Amino acid sequence: MTGLREIETLIGGADMPVAFDRAGEPRRVPHVVDRSAYRVVRDTLAGARKATGATVAIEYMPGALAVQVDHDGCGAELEEIADLAAALGGGLTAGRAHGRFRVRAWLPTEAQPLYPAGLLATH
Repeated sequence: MTGLREIETLIGGADMPVAFDRAGEPRRVPHVVDRSAYRVVRDTLAGARKATGATVAIEYMPGALAVQVDHDGCGAELEEIADLAAALGGGLTAGRAHGRFRVRAWLPTEAQPLYPAGLLATH
């Protein structure tokens, strides 16, 4: 089972140096949000073409979890995780910011079913 607890392991196995930051009071989040946050980080780092370094930030907010990944490479297709964030009632933005490629996902933590049909079946 992959989720937020495995983020540091995922980062440690990346092909580049990755800094990690966590903000807010860590708390238990619905399984689908936990797994989706992991997928945002995994898919963004996997698609970071020509990147030599990255930063991953997880922010616990009231009613939501924000996941941000910045890297100095080129971005890849992120449609699948954007669709996943939207299906949860959140969203995802991706593009250049301050000379880096930034992916930011906002994932609501309230009123999420434990295992919504089809959302996590493919990965």
